[in-house]
Amino acid sequence: MRILAVLLFCAVTVWSGVAAAQSSPNGLGMEVIESAVAQADRIEASMGRGPMSETAIEEARAGLETDRRTLALIATEIEARLTPLETQLELLGPVPEEGEEPEGIAQQRSRLNEEIATLRTVARRAEQGSARASALLDGLNEMRISRLREQLLQRGPSPVSGERLQSAWDEGARVVSRIRIEVLTRMAVDDAMRSLLDRLALPVLIALVALFLGFVLRRWVVGRLTVGLTPETPRSRQVALAAGITFARLLLPAAGAVLIGVGLMNSGLVGPTGQVFLEAGIEGALVFVAAFALGNAYFAPDNGAIRLSSLDDAAARRAYRWMIGLALVVALDRTFIHAGQDGRAGTNVLAAVNAALLVVGGLMLWRFVRVTRLGVNVVEAGPSDDPADDDDATTQPTQPIEIALRIAQLALRASAILAPLLAIAGYYGASRFVFYPAVFSGALIALCVLIYHVMREVSFVFQRQTPEAQAAPQVGVIPVLTGFVLSLGALPLLALIWGATVTDLQAGWSRLVDGFRVGETVISPLDFLLFAVVFVVGYMATRALQGVVRRTVLPLTKFDDGAKSAMVAGLGYIGIAIAALIAISTTGLDLSNLAIVAGALSVGIGFGLQNIVNNFVSGIILLIERPIKVGDWVEVGGVHGTVQRVNVRSTEIQTFDRSSMFVPNADLISGTVTNWTHSNNHGRIIVAVGVAYGSDVRHVQKVLQEVAEDHAMLMRRPAPYVVFMGFGADSLDFEIRGVLRDVNWILHVGSDLRFAVYERFMAEGIEIPFAQRDIHIRNVGELGAAFGSKPNGAAVRRTGSGEDSRPPKPPAGEGPDSDGPDNDGDVR
Repeated sequence: MRILAVLLFCAVTVWSGVAAAQSSPNGLGMEVIESAVAQADRIEASMGRGPMSETAIEEARAGLETDRRTLALIATEIEARLTPLETQLELLGPVPEEGEEPEGIAQQRSRLNEEIATLRTVARRAEQGSARASALLDGLNEMRISRLREQLLQRGPSPVSGERLQSAWDEGARVVSRIRIEVLTRMAVDDAMRSLLDRLALPVLIALVALFLGFVLRRWVVGRLTVGLTPETPRSRQVALAAGITFARLLLPAAGAVLIGVGLMNSGLVGPTGQVFLEAGIEGALVFVAAFALGNAYFAPDNGAIRLSSLDDAAARRAYRWMIGLALVVALDRTFIHAGQDGRAGTNVLAAVNAALLVVGGLMLWRFVRVTRLGVNVVEAGPSDDPADDDDATTQPTQPIEIALRIAQLALRASAILAPLLAIAGYYGASRFVFYPAVFSGALIALCVLIYHVMREVSFVFQRQTPEAQAAPQVGVIPVLTGFVLSLGALPLLALIWGATVTDLQAGWSRLVDGFRVGETVISPLDFLLFAVVFVVGYMATRALQGVVRRTVLPLTKFDDGAKSAMVAGLGYIGIAIAALIAISTTGLDLSNLAIVAGALSVGIGFGLQNIVNNFVSGIILLIERPIKVGDWVEVGGVHGTVQRVNVRSTEIQTFDRSSMFVPNADLISGTVTNWTHSNNHGRIIVAVGVAYGSDVRHVQKVLQEVAEDHAMLMRRPAPYVVFMGFGADSLDFEIRGVLRDVNWILHVGSDLRFAVYERFMAEGIEIPFAQRDIHIRNVGELGAAFGSKPNGAAVRRTGSGEDSRPPKPPAGEGPDSDGPDNDGDVR
């Protein structure tokens, strides 16, 4: 019921605002204001008479919260209506000091003043009523907190004493006797057995249908889903089947339990007391069925292929058994404790049943945490009686999730120990507050984790990721969004589990919508959330439009790749700017105050961000002027590469080494950049060729010209030509010069021309020289005398004489130092 209330409280808030606007014919909401004032008077009088019951406090809080919100909406609406009236009054100008004002203007001024005064009076009444409702809410909240504190700290007699157990037995017997008497009384009203059979026909038929849904159909659906399922089945299919089996095990038995309860209540045989226990039993059955479905999804004791946990078969079976036992305890609590409170059972029987259930439940919770070992990667292989096995300090948590799970483990273990002790000591309210919210919180988190796993695997299926990619650590967009939405949705449910009410959630939502005031500025978190949502939607729409234009529209045009890239980038800038403006206008943010702050900080921001702004403006200039564009071959700082994209801050250039170089846009605008393919892909190629002295230079020129003209990549207009560059130290130097059709092929064409030149020269007998050097040694005789022997070895030509001589062979390990070659190439 609380979950249903969570889904409806937003609708109640919206309806209250609509009712405020429609409550009065003139739209001022005076009837609502008077009604709110009267209700505030009644609640204030009730608070003055003494302590109020919990039900009365919640009813009063709900009414005051609705009135507070409604009156605030009325005041806001009136302020919006005052603005145009005050503008009209300002346009009329001041009342003339001398002379009479024209009758029409005077009447209009009087009418505007009356309307403004009336609206201000109503707005003041609404603001006063809203402030009074807020003050009364604070008083009721203090009263509620004080009552809760008293319930948690109140201690009664221990339920385990003999006298208390006997009293509990007597009170339980009286409740059972009351239910039996009610049934017998209703049966005695029937005049004949036929009437009784008529009453039992529908419940029996419903019970048969429920048994069919809960057992036969469930087993058939689960069996059909698990056919052919093996551990080798893809993980996405395993999770999908686990989700399907979980919903089958949840919905079908739950429908059967509800049908049985409805059939018994409609039979007319159950009295008021029995009907209370029957309704509580249905709630308990639904809790048990939910635990049964979640336990089979996580631990799957009979089929490890669809198991979501990492436990082995033995540990999974034990964890499942303890979880089912814990769910049975919770179901019995919902059936007997809650029904006993509503059915006016005695305090002794409630305390005794509560203590017994908490003792059993604490043991099962302890064993469940011990088997699953939350926050520890070590799986318990088997049962152990060694107390040292409970020490988890051997595994130190290092990740945030592991730390959170370790904290959850400690909290659950503390709850499992503390709750039974409090119940035995007589702290009835504190024991229940410690145990059951912790259990329900764990169940809610487990359900959210199951949904997260399903959405994660669904995203993998849509992305068509391989099993290897799925095994790698990664985070996708869909899982992140799913986790964010589940976290936001779980927060109000967790608040309800730990004692919050629908009124608390409604008040929190109102504060989130209203925001908080800083001076004259109202800051609303909801406005920021709305701004983010609208901007993200606009951003995604811009990206989608860019994709459509890039893939559908631009391929039909004759623009080059650079122009297409510039159009897509410009469309992105415009779309993001429009999305930001729409988001600002939608949330109604007042930027006038921010303009003052921005003006004060503009100097400092200008110094700190001038490079970023410079690069951004330079990027826009590059997109508009297009001195370089995507696909161009450029040279920047001696590095050659191809432009990949022009970003907001920098331009990405992929070098011919396949590395990416990011150049600031300002450097491209202010520096020197060589663009080899700016206007077209034509480019000149120069191939240097050297021939030996004595070659026929005219014949060489003719051969080189033929080689150049034979290559298809060299353009005919302008035609390639051969240039005799000069007389080199070792060769006669020629160059083949021509214009390429595509300069990107310059390396390939240069290689082809050199191959062709070498082959033609070999065929024509033209020699390609290589450098040769002669060594001239001076003072050979003196060197021979220094070595003490006649020179021998290779013939060496003496400088200036032309006679051959042999240099002396130096002794082993000895010889003159060499000063290296001089300027003439001689060795001294």
